[in-house]
Amino acid sequence: MRLTAVASPADAHDAEADIVLIPGRAAFLPATATLLVADLHLGKAATFRSHGIPVPEGSAHKDLARLAMLVAATHARRLLILGDLFHARSGCTVEVFEEFTATRGLFATTQIVLVAGNHDRSVGRLPVGLGIDSVLRTHDEPPFHFVHEPGTPLPEPDRDEPFTIAGHIHPTIAVSSPAGDRLVDRCFIAEPGFLTMPAFGSFTGGRRVTATDRSRVWIARDDGVVEVTSIVRNQRSAR
Repeated sequence: MRLTAVASPADAHDAEADIVLIPGRAAFLPATATLLVADLHLGKAATFRSHGIPVPEGSAHKDLARLAMLVAATHARRLLILGDLFHARSGCTVEVFEEFTATRGLFATTQIVLVAGNHDRSVGRLPVGLGIDSVLRTHDEPPFHFVHEPGTPLPEPDRDEPFTIAGHIHPTIAVSSPAGDRLVDRCFIAEPGFLTMPAFGSFTGGRRVTATDRSRVWIARDDGVVEVTSIVRNQRSAR
């Protein structure tokens, strides 16, 4: 499976790879013009406010604007969301749904498929008017298998192992400089046969992951994607 990163989402179509990692914490599949994102957690701030915790608004608006920009820049025919589009039932206010619907209208001809995550399942049935074309538990599309939670079993256990792409973990990686400075940031992490996506939503936590000798790691930011595999491996060797 060929993975690469590009400097701009507009370059994703021309990349000679099966999976293209793009700025904005997303990935693109050139063969099917599919944009991949995971873990938006829309309505999380509203959930906090509903419990009396004063959290400012605005993160969801910025995330949805970035999503619309990525769909336009990549000319995606399909948007595949790998779970946790919404955070909780208490955060699914009229305003949250209206904001998503307005964004959906900006790319009305792009198909949206949601692979439901654990948070989506707790939200329950979503309004038809949101414009989500399909809601699935998993999506099998050889050579890819799309899931939310990495441990989700294959629908056909006896088939050849596919390349699985998942969310859920919200991976972050720590990178140290020779001067002792330390950067902890969101990341893509690939293992043989597996890719874990960074959380797309700005108002989400992260889980520190430990790379193995077989891992590839890319820092995932709004303005770029940088492979840090050799740095991470050197850090492991120096311990």
